[in-house]
Amino acid sequence: MMKRNRPMEFYRFFAAVMILCYHCHWVSFPGMRTPFAGFYIFVELFFVLSGFLLMDGVRRETREKPCADPAGSTLRYIKNRLKRVYPHHVLSWLLVAALRYFVVRDLQPGQLLQIGWPELLLVNIFGFVRGEYVNIVCWFLSGLIFSSLILRYLLLKDERTFVKIVAPLLIVICYGTIFDRAECLAVTIVFTRYAPHLGFMRSLADMTVGVLAYRVYEWMSDVQHPLEYIVATVLELAILLSTGLWMYGIQGRLDFLMVPLFAFFIVSVFRGRSLLSRLFDNALSEWLGRISFAYFLNNLAAIYIFLYFFPGAGIWTMAGVCVPLCLALSVVTRRISALEEEQLERFERS
Repeated sequence: MMKRNRPMEFYRFFAAVMILCYHCHWVSFPGMRTPFAGFYIFVELFFVLSGFLLMDGVRRETREKPCADPAGSTLRYIKNRLKRVYPHHVLSWLLVAALRYFVVRDLQPGQLLQIGWPELLLVNIFGFVRGEYVNIVCWFLSGLIFSSLILRYLLLKDERTFVKIVAPLLIVICYGTIFDRAECLAVTIVFTRYAPHLGFMRSLADMTVGVLAYRVYEWMSDVQHPLEYIVATVLELAILLSTGLWMYGIQGRLDFLMVPLFAFFIVSVFRGRSLLSRLFDNALSEWLGRISFAYFLNNLAAIYIFLYFFPGAGIWTMAGVCVPLCLALSVVTRRISALEEEQLERFERS
């Protein structure tokens, strides 16, 4: 198994913070052009990274011999993944639901159940309820789980055919459909409420790019060059700069081009031969990465708490308070969900 990459853990947390800033824009300033309107693009980094790590798991399982039972292996993988993420998902959903009822007061208990059951069961990507949501970030987890199920099975079944034929077709069909319906990835955030299959296509295509990025990483594993330290540093800085320029300047247009840039960035970070990799190779980066998933799930909870105490605040004040507030919430909910996971394991052993 690929060991935890500390610089990548830092970037995971950084991406979660950027997405929180986007949600500050989305909740309080919809339709307006704010500095954070383009920060949604960091969702792509999460999906591409998930595909990259999924391929690493497949490689670990098939290194000695081909998988004899792709379906069974995939179901066991999904089961183990749900055991890790589901307790925190439920806890975060209940927290947001309580805030929607007691603080925001825009949903009643009956509405929470009617609207929220697909989110709780992580099947909201199939569009059982459209136009309403309790915790909209659940679409990400739903897309992640079902995309992982499909991609892992296909890779275990016939990796060579998938990489050479199926993966390019998936990428073209998914991105092509999104572009035809929405013209850019940004609009699919709205479409996750009204046409959830576009959100699912977004996750599936991004993760497929991540799978191909891992193959590039493998191909480069034996590459050694005395100038790689300089080249990798310049490449990573250039991609980060390009992302910043895109977020502030273009916003929404050509966002498909950011996906391969993130793929190259992930490959470079996992090779670990740049100045930035050395800079972020520390225990703090690892801790921040471990909490990034909880941070993402608690985005809306932090925003609703802030709006209760500071209604009408500006976007910069909102983001400045929500970033540390969400961190505090994540520390607490992550600990509680860890206790829930321990209880689940004891129940299974008994």
